[in-house]
Amino acid sequence: MSSPLPKIGKPATNALQHINITTLEEVAKLDEKTLLKIHGVGPKAVKILKDTLAEKGLSFADDNPLSFNTDFAVIGDLKCDNAPKRRMIRDFIIGRAARKEEILTDVLTEDVIWRVINKDETHGFRNFCQKIAKADYHLSSIEIAINLTHGKEGAVHTIVTLNDGRQIYSADFFEFVSNKKDAKIKRITTYIMD
Repeated sequence: MSSPLPKIGKPATNALQHINITTLEEVAKLDEKTLLKIHGVGPKAVKILKDTLAEKGLSFADDNPLSFNTDFAVIGDLKCDNAPKRRMIRDFIIGRAARKEEILTDVLTEDVIWRVINKDETHGFRNFCQKIAKADYHLSSIEIAINLTHGKEGAVHTIVTLNDGRQIYSADFFEFVSNKKDAKIKRITTYIMD
């Protein structure tokens, strides 16, 4: 049986509901630092959640498994364990959103092609980085809902929540250089719905 969220204030409740977190059990899947990055969730709400979780015999998840920091919350199945290409896709999604070239350089080829359906196509790593650097948005969170790979191909479904509560849904399809586990991404096709 699931437990509803305690009274944590309207901004925090709304922020969590925007990312489809409506129960204590769902909150327990997140770590404290991630919760505090969600626009609208502050230290007071986190303390109430922590105390309520403890009363129910629950606790926040261990720290986020990412090896880098972001200014926004990253949620979903982030542990890629024995799946290096899933990790590369995860890091691409986060690196693109955070506009962090140091993350992207580890996962993209120099001649990468990024096609955004019904918008444009970008050729080359440098042009890709310049394009995402121009993006003007303020993220509250990214949810990596589905992340799949097989051979030279992969796909991911993400939900981006902006600070104003709007959500952007995207599906990215990837082609890797080869079947090798450390092969970089050479082509991305993106579908966006906002």
